[in-house]
Amino acid sequence: MKKYKHLFFDLDHTLWDFDNNTAEAIEEIYTIFNISQWSFFTFNDFINVFNEVNNILWDKFNHGKIDRMELRQHRFPMILTRLGVDERVIPTGIGEKYLELSPKKSKVLPFTHEILEYLKPNYQLHIISNGFDDVQHSKLEAAKIHHYFDKIVTSDSSNFRKPQKEIFEFAMEVAGATRANAIMIGDNVDTDITGAQNAKMDHIFFNPNKITHTLNVTHEIESLQQIMNIL
Repeated sequence: MKKYKHLFFDLDHTLWDFDNNTAEAIEEIYTIFNISQWSFFTFNDFINVFNEVNNILWDKFNHGKIDRMELRQHRFPMILTRLGVDERVIPTGIGEKYLELSPKKSKVLPFTHEILEYLKPNYQLHIISNGFDDVQHSKLEAAKIHHYFDKIVTSDSSNFRKPQKEIFEFAMEVAGATRANAIMIGDNVDTDITGAQNAKMDHIFFNPNKITHTLNVTHEIESLQQIMNIL
């Protein structure tokens, strides 16, 4: 078995439980800004459209079509106008409040703490994320997993975004890793896995939802616990 020294993890949807943490934050937003005043849609409609719009905007960001400010400014106006709210009455500060609440949520995906505890004595662990420095550091601290990681590379610190090979090359350089002793672990086919392949890195596709794909991956797992069978 090839011996790796450096393990690079994605954060959102791989370790940090984006879906449940976001749902908590959105529920608070719904209450704080009295979103129920618009009785023509439900809370479930609100969170479903949030996820739809958020995915669209992040895909545009990941591919360099919008910047950080545009992502943050457009998110809630897009959500609420899609739900039928007049743009002129959208509450001010709603986007800022979401950014304050969401990164402080602490849920992680099953076996996150166990696998990091298992790996830490024998490997150097790092993060590669398209998220932003302030937000990702807050998430790691809230989840109590910050101390496991040596280097945290983001779109801010690298000036690149997955799936660009440059963010992986930058991360390996700052970590003192090489392609021969590094492996990427992530859930997103488009950014994590295609990006690792662009950088000619070995990779573990974390696929808990068993999505179908045609990529020839190095390894594929459905649970983080299965990393123990690989490393």
